[in-house]
Amino acid sequence: MNLKSIFKGVVSSAFAVGLITGVSTLPSFAQSTENSSENYATESGVFEPYDMDVSSGTYSGTGFSTTYKLSSANGKDVNFWISNTGNVSVKITINGGSEATFAPGKSGHISVPVGYFATNYTFKASSTPNGGNISIEYKIAQRD
Repeated sequence: MNLKSIFKGVVSSAFAVGLITGVSTLPSFAQSTENSSENYATESGVFEPYDMDVSSGTYSGTGFSTTYKLSSANGKDVNFWISNTGNVSVKITINGGSEATFAPGKSGHISVPVGYFATNYTFKASSTPNGGNISIEYKIAQRD
């Protein structure tokens, strides 16, 4: 046996041990993706995940628009709720498709299914039909 083949054996063994050690310790440094019991509510003995709040707040101005990357892992539907606190009607849309219009003082929501893969969803609110500034309270959340 020559020195070159012994060196190759030692190096490949050390590499294998290092790889196994690195892979086995990786989970201790990774963030846990398990859901604790705090993240679930029981109803009639069935475990159900809480809704995931995406965003909420108030807005006043000419038009509201925001985009979030969502996947169905956090809920099969995304809801866009508003309360129209201004003095003009407000039209809301999700991805330019699902839409509804709310008169001053009214509130409600629209929803669309969320795909399995992470995709951008755009939420818009604008005055209708004659323009003007809007004033809204809003909440965006995923639900099952």
